[in-house]
Amino acid sequence: MTCRFRLASLLLASSFAVHAAPPLRMLTEDYPPFNMTGPGGHISGLSTEIVQELLKRAGSSYAIELLPWIRAFNLTVLEANTCLYSTTRTDAREHQFKWIGPLVENPWVLYARADNRHAVLSLEETRPFKIGGYSGDAVSQYLIDRGFDVDLANTDQLNVKKLLAGRIDFWATGKYLGASLLAREKVSQLKPVLTFNTTLLYLACNPAMPDAQVQQLNELLRGMQRDGTLARINAKYLNQKE
Repeated sequence: MTCRFRLASLLLASSFAVHAAPPLRMLTEDYPPFNMTGPGGHISGLSTEIVQELLKRAGSSYAIELLPWIRAFNLTVLEANTCLYSTTRTDAREHQFKWIGPLVENPWVLYARADNRHAVLSLEETRPFKIGGYSGDAVSQYLIDRGFDVDLANTDQLNVKKLLAGRIDFWATGKYLGASLLAREKVSQLKPVLTFNTTLLYLACNPAMPDAQVQQLNELLRGMQRDGTLARINAKYLNQKE
């Protein structure tokens, strides 16, 4: 009986191991204050805290990795059990992912040098000028789709230097990202001159994620909104960026 009991226990344990959900691979980029690295390479940020709390409530095991945006995006499209944040939800991306969110709002702004003499009252007025963006970014793609002259960099940090050097006339970026990058680089010669769109950032997951899991995560996220968790995390990061 003892041997049979042990054999049954081993078979049962093996069955649980086969059917246990594999850890989720959470990918992100350096996009402060939403996702970023802190001291010792620790990944932090507004969206990171939301995602961590969400997965804690779901009882999901996971690992977070910070990668270049295009690589992280492509891995999430191709690999099961992989998700990407903070991701702007666009028509072009709609069917590439399953969506959990929104996590947070993300206004888009144009920056100019402080000595720029062009008064900008609308996005259309910048059409004759060169606008800095970065490859794979939703802000850049929005402008490219509308026929603007967008000069792409590999990272948004490079656009700070390009604008200071006069290689671009304006820089299109997220409001809070722009403020964070300028603070990080200790740059005071650039200023926001126009808010031209507001989008929502999501947790975007590989299409193979089961619909029941997507529904569960969205319901848990709505619970975080109702109990004030989202507002508390937002205030921690964004109040100083207003």
